[in-house]
Amino acid sequence: MSEIDLTAQTAAVRSVLATHGIRRALALLNDRTQYRYTAIYKLSGNALRAEHVFDRSSEYRTWLKAVPLDKSFCQHAIEQGEFTTTHVSKDKSLMSYRPYVGLVESYYGRLLTRGSGTPYGTFIHFDLEPRSIDAREVSFLKQVTPLFLDYLE
Repeated sequence: MSEIDLTAQTAAVRSVLATHGIRRALALLNDRTQYRYTAIYKLSGNALRAEHVFDRSSEYRTWLKAVPLDKSFCQHAIEQGEFTTTHVSKDKSLMSYRPYVGLVESYYGRLLTRGSGTPYGTFIHFDLEPRSIDAREVSFLKQVTPLFLDYLE
């Protein structure tokens, strides 16, 4: 991907956010991956609440609504700024997350912070199946995910 491409693609995300809103922008970013879900979760006390979720299969899942922070993969993204796992059930570092096998098998998340440095929550891609994310896509997400903060309460 050349720098010109990234600039045009960033402009496309910015335009979709401004004209069609967060859900359509999440759909645009989801389409760039194999992940089923793309979402923004808001940190609320000791929990993360789904503020916006795009499901490429268009199914409604109540389990997506809220997750205790200490049981979420997002806690790692919040602590580290970014976190990824491609195959939860085979990831030895995630032995304590076995209850999520079958619900979340792959995860990529980035911390979203306000200008003051206050954590808002996370931008995430996740799936019920093992998935991975390309390093170029991660680089692109570093550029575009902060754009969402202007549209979040």
